[in-house]
Amino acid sequence: MRKIKPEDLFRFQLVGQATVHPTRHQVAYQQQTANREENRTDRWLMMVEPGKEPRRFSAGPSDEAPQFSPDGQTLAFISRRSGTRQIWVMPTNGGEARQVTFVKGGVEEFEWHPNSQRLVYIALIGPNGIEPEDVKESEDPAVKFNRDIKVITEQYHKLDGTGYYDENRPHLVVQDLVEDSEPRQVTRGPMRHSGLTLSPDGHWALTASRYGEDYDRNGSRHLLYLVDLEGGQAPRALSRDPLSAGSGAFAPDGQTVYFLASNHDDMGYDNTGLYRTTVQGGDVVRIAPEWDRPFSDLSISDMPAPGSNPLRFDADGSHLYVLTTRNGTTELARVGLKDNHVELMTEQDQVFYSYDLSHDHRYAVLCTSTPMNPGQVLWLDLESREIQLLANPNQDILAELTLSEPKRFQARSNDGTLVDGWVMKPVGLKDGEKAPTALEIHGGPMMMYAQSFFFEFQWLAANGYGVIYSNPRGSQGYGKDFCIAIQAEWGNLDYQDIMAALDTAIQEEPWIDTNRLGVLGGSYGGYMTNWIVGHTDRFKAAITMRSVVDWRSMIGTGDLGWHWIRRADNVWPWGAGNDEWYRQQSPITYVENITTPLLIEHQEGDLRCPIEQGEILFTAMKYFDKAPSKFIRYPNEFHGMSRNGKPWHRIYRLNTFTEWFDQYLK
Repeated sequence: MRKIKPEDLFRFQLVGQATVHPTRHQVAYQQQTANREENRTDRWLMMVEPGKEPRRFSAGPSDEAPQFSPDGQTLAFISRRSGTRQIWVMPTNGGEARQVTFVKGGVEEFEWHPNSQRLVYIALIGPNGIEPEDVKESEDPAVKFNRDIKVITEQYHKLDGTGYYDENRPHLVVQDLVEDSEPRQVTRGPMRHSGLTLSPDGHWALTASRYGEDYDRNGSRHLLYLVDLEGGQAPRALSRDPLSAGSGAFAPDGQTVYFLASNHDDMGYDNTGLYRTTVQGGDVVRIAPEWDRPFSDLSISDMPAPGSNPLRFDADGSHLYVLTTRNGTTELARVGLKDNHVELMTEQDQVFYSYDLSHDHRYAVLCTSTPMNPGQVLWLDLESREIQLLANPNQDILAELTLSEPKRFQARSNDGTLVDGWVMKPVGLKDGEKAPTALEIHGGPMMMYAQSFFFEFQWLAANGYGVIYSNPRGSQGYGKDFCIAIQAEWGNLDYQDIMAALDTAIQEEPWIDTNRLGVLGGSYGGYMTNWIVGHTDRFKAAITMRSVVDWRSMIGTGDLGWHWIRRADNVWPWGAGNDEWYRQQSPITYVENITTPLLIEHQEGDLRCPIEQGEILFTAMKYFDKAPSKFIRYPNEFHGMSRNGKPWHRIYRLNTFTEWFDQYLK
């Protein structure tokens, strides 16, 4: 047995996007791993049946999002084999893959038509309409050498993880799978579409978008639209503000529609709820309104697998299955559509992040992560609740490693609020020894640490550091009131909760060396790291990552920055208004107080918390010169680099953590 090392990133396998064959108990799912030589993530498709060994189904290295045709004869998936994201198909029983879409801009997502002879998909389409994938680019020097210029006219013009938008927009396309069939564009205009579900007769589609004059200013506030795939009627909104809608599903009758949505006025602090309406656009009714948890997976991990949270009906259409985030776990729930009763089909100390139902509604396939295993595929009997293991791709490497198992605890904050926390003991720590310990703070803040695998935590524990982490107020999964409590003010109730978790862990774990404490976090966790070292010298070292530093600049530079003014009671940071909120809430205001050695990490392509946030903090640290500081910039990486960035950048990052803490905590 040995301790984990950063290069083990190339050994771990992640699984997700599981889907079940429409007539038999056969599961297709996506598997992926980091590629050492190519510095990328390789993806391919697997097949498995209960009682049999998993087998590789596609060659990869860029295959994802498998879907069986309704007749079960064909498996379609998205791949970059041709250079861009296109749909490919293979016979379910095996054979050669065949490319069936050739659209310039590539395909975002797709669905099978009920007749199994047609695909409906969302593709990036420019103002000239559908063009072939291999269309020749202009060789005119005035065009060729100016393609990298960005001309921006819209407020909603960029998105972290995607980049800067251009003239291509995600639109719905219909294509028959017969030779020489031409794709047909269904939607048009400057708006963007995401999510796709077809009606039982294949005539209609549900998609999320924003039509109208405010499509740009409120582009992230999606309504659910009914789209006529035959083009006879204009798209029609079925939901309305202030709900921001996501995935939808037609009931078996084809007339009732269910969808997930949250109140965008609550800025992400609301629970994602389940709603019902009709294709005629009737009243929107909330289902199970008393269930004070989100119907979504909001858990955080730095080993994220491809998730899926479809709305699936039971045999008689009286219940819906959906994932729900709950108290540090994500479970599969069955929701009564008449009585609003929510029944948990799983009650495990883990995170279920992808699922699908079998054709006979007796079983569910589940992809899961635990604190000791980042990915398995399970087969759940929905009647007996018995679970069968289908695939465990990490069993070999896990057999080699000695890991630290998180111990869960609860802390009581200053006002009596209970806060969930976890503590991890350093690997190999001997009885009676004291250990330096790192306090980790998650991002969001409207996310949740959970019972899932965290590579970064295991790496710290392998290097002799204890790890403490918690879900303070602002976290999802503990009810709306718990989450929204910090909406207007960060650094108060959440700070108290984080410190209560730290103090409780210290009381319960005598091996924690209180003279050698470190603190670190990313995004909102970076904000809180900045806030903490600006308000206390309790920590001997800190690492702040992709953080918020100055709200006055964040409002104008972040991809969704202007929406944050609601936290400031709609007062802009410039002009004649009072900017007291911005000064009080910005960690840069307190930078002169920082005496803690501070490592600053930022990604140069971060569009959520742009690189200038890190630059401001580093400049101020150097100006006041009260503590050592270092600034590490990662080129060509977005905000989520720690989770889905280039593998070698992720490995370099982990090594910088232990180097910094070794210098100041050991």
